[in-house]
Amino acid sequence: MPPLRTDRVRLAILVYRKEGMSTEDFHTYWRTKHAEIFTGIAIVKRNLLRYEQLKSTVTDVVMKAHINATQIGQLKTFGFPLPDFDGMAIFEGESYEKIMECFTDEEYNRVVVPDEEGLFDRKRSVAIPLDLVVGLGG
Repeated sequence: MPPLRTDRVRLAILVYRKEGMSTEDFHTYWRTKHAEIFTGIAIVKRNLLRYEQLKSTVTDVVMKAHINATQIGQLKTFGFPLPDFDGMAIFEGESYEKIMECFTDEEYNRVVVPDEEGLFDRKRSVAIPLDLVVGLGG
């Protein structure tokens, strides 16, 4: 059995846009302004090894072009249920403690949270802690 990595972990959050916000406006703002605000705070620079945003293609194939309509159709034919989230944020750090420190930090709560409240439907968002398994490429 492949071992778990001990040098890093990830937290994935499935995010939903705030009701009334268009898909295009959500992704444009999230990818530009919000990413700049989040990655600009000291705790994030200090504690995270990587921050990634992934756009979901399930709810709006035209705007969310990372996966195309053919692939969505194929997934449906394989019987995979498709969720309706708008995107996924992935936070990678040396430990869950280092990642969680970002969310309890004073600057995060003062600067980032107000921005997120206008962007995300936080009540619908889903967090998934991910332990990494050593696989291809180590």
